[in-house]
This record gives sequence, C-alpha cells and structure tokens, in this order.
Amino acid sequence: MVAVKSRKTSKAKAKPEEGTSWQSQKSALTRDRILDAAIDCFINLGYTNVTTAKIADFAGVSRGAMLHHFPSKNELIQAAVEYLHGKLLADYSERVSKISPRLKGKNRRRAGLDAYWEHLTSDLFVAYHELCVAGRTDEELRAILEDSTIRFEEHVRNSNKEMFAEWEDRGELYLLAMDLTKFLMEGMAVGQFGMNRDKRVKRLLDYLGDRLEEIFSDTGPSAIAQHSKSR
Repeated sequence: MVAVKSRKTSKAKAKPEEGTSWQSQKSALTRDRILDAAIDCFINLGYTNVTTAKIADFAGVSRGAMLHHFPSKNELIQAAVEYLHGKLLADYSERVSKISPRLKGKNRRRAGLDAYWEHLTSDLFVAYHELCVAGRTDEELRAILEDSTIRFEEHVRNSNKEMFAEWEDRGELYLLAMDLTKFLMEGMAVGQFGMNRDKRVKRLLDYLGDRLEEIFSDTGPSAIAQHSKSR
C-alpha cells in the first residue's frame, strides 16, 4: 500500500469567469468541492467504504446539495473519475514541463523517469490505483475506468514522443520499451519497499534508465531488443 499524505479538500474560490452569474459560479465551486471530497474519500477510506453521505461530509455540503449535483452514486462516481482523469493529466503535464530544457539526451530521459515517478507516487495516482483495484470486482466501475485509462495512456504516449523523440521511429521496440517503463514503475509505486525505500527506488530507476539506453544503443542488440525482433 502506498503511503498516503493527508490532503485537505480544496475550498479555494476559482477566479470568476466573465459573463457568468454568481449563482452559476457558486454551483460550479460546490460541484468541484464534492468531487475533490470524493477523491479524498477514495484515498483515505478506500472505494468500497465510500458512500455519498461520507463524501458530503468530507465536502461540507448538505445531503440536498449533493443530490442536486449528483442524483445517484453512479453519476457521482462517473463524474469523479472524469475529474480525477483531468487532474492526472494536468499533474503529469506539469511535472514534465518543469524538466529543464537544458537537459539533453540521456540526462533528459532520466529526468523524465523521475517526473513519472513523482506522478505515480502522488495522492492523485493513489486514488486512481484504489479505483483500479476496486474495478476488478465492480463491473460498473471497471466500465467507467476503461475509457479514462485509454485516454490517459494516449496522453502519456504523446508526452513521451517529445521526451524520447530520438527513439520514436523504432517501431515495436519503442512500444516495448514504453510498456517496460510503465509497468515496472507502476508496480514499484504500489509495492511494499520496507527499509531503505529511497535508496532502492533510486537503484531501480537507475537500472531502468540504463536498460532503456541499452535497448536502443548501436553497440549491439540487447536481450529485449532480440526478443522484440523475434516476435
């Protein structure tokens, strides 16, 4: 289980949009508070223990306000997944955008792995993972997650095209390398490290970075490259 940091539901007021009424702005803010609270509940309570009443309590809104925005739990979960999806995209994009443009080649790619790791260990990804686990036995939730997952992976692929531009034309080998990165790092994010976590994480990320460079090196085919060609 990933360690979870306490996260307060955001109640900051968004900047009023020109041409919208105060009532519309207030309604939008209340809706966002409910969705933020839903994400907090997924993190702190676990999906199976979440009820609309608990979300309303976390959000500090009345039962009536909850029902006004989300008449059913299924509608609330659908909206919460979409809301979380948007926050995940924004979080990943922001972390990638902070990588110094002065970094080139291997150093830039290694910084990309660090940015992805920070994303995978954020509270937002904890909430997403909690939903994915629950979706294994909840058909409705799994159906809601499927489309969101596909769109998020497409977003990550597009970001990686810039990060790993030198390798993009390598076809199946490139896709295999991206899958290796995704599934190894996602497994690390939800794994139990116990002692010396930071040291072990750094060692694994260093190892992954070296293997990616090896896959695409011109000094000779690596084991994974040979496997890709044989498929």
